[in-house]
Amino acid sequence: MAERLLTPSKITAWLDCAHFLTLRHEVDSGVREPAPNMFGEMAEMLLQKGLDHEQAVLEQYREAGRDVFVVSDREKHESFAQWVARAGDVLGRGHEVVFQMPFIHDGIRGIADFLERVVDKDGNVTYEPVDAKLARNAAKPGHVLQLCFYAEAIAAQTGHLPEYVHIELGSGVRDTVRVNDVLAYWRRLRGQLARLVDEPPAEATTPEPCDHCGFCEFELVCDSEWRAAD
Repeated sequence: MAERLLTPSKITAWLDCAHFLTLRHEVDSGVREPAPNMFGEMAEMLLQKGLDHEQAVLEQYREAGRDVFVVSDREKHESFAQWVARAGDVLGRGHEVVFQMPFIHDGIRGIADFLERVVDKDGNVTYEPVDAKLARNAAKPGHVLQLCFYAEAIAAQTGHLPEYVHIELGSGVRDTVRVNDVLAYWRRLRGQLARLVDEPPAEATTPEPCDHCGFCEFELVCDSEWRAAD
C-alpha cells in the first residue's frame, strides 16, 4: 500500500490539475507505463534552484549558531516506512532545528525541509515546520497545505499542534501562517484527496494547460494529446 500514500507533490499537483491524479492512478494501477523522464529541462533547472535555496536557508541556521540536526538520507532499497523507523524519535532529542525530517501520518508521507523547536506560553515543547520555496512574493495555497500535513504529523508525535507554519521565500522574506486559520480547509481537502487516490475520478478528466505543466511527469503525455487534437 506504500505506493498509495499521498505525498505533498500529489497534493500540489492536484490543486493545479485534476487530470494529474487520473494519470497517476493509471500508473499506480499498472494501466499506464511510468513516464521515462520525470522532469523536463526547465523543471530540472527549477528543481536545482530549489535545492540551492534550501541549502542557503540551512546555512543561515548554522551561521546563526543554531543547533541543527540533519536526518540521514534514505538508504538504497530502503522503503519510506523503514527510513522513518530508522530515523526514530528525532523530535524527542531537543534539537533547535531539524533538517529533512521524514513523516508518515494518516495515509500521507512527506519530508519536512526544516522543523524549528518552540516552547509555548504553557511550557509545552513542539516544532514548527518551515519550507523553503522559490516563490518570491507569497506562499501558494499548496505550500501552506503541505505544511498543515507536517503540523499534524508533529502533533501526533509531540502531543502539541504547532501554532504557526512558515515559508522561506526565494526573496529572503519569511511568510508565516497561523495553523488554525487553515486547518479546517486542509482536513476537508485531505479527505477528498484520499478518496481520489484510492479510486479513479467519478467523471472523466481531460488535460488542460496549467501552472503545473512545466513540473509534471506527464507533460509529454498531455502534449501528445493536444498535438493529436490539433
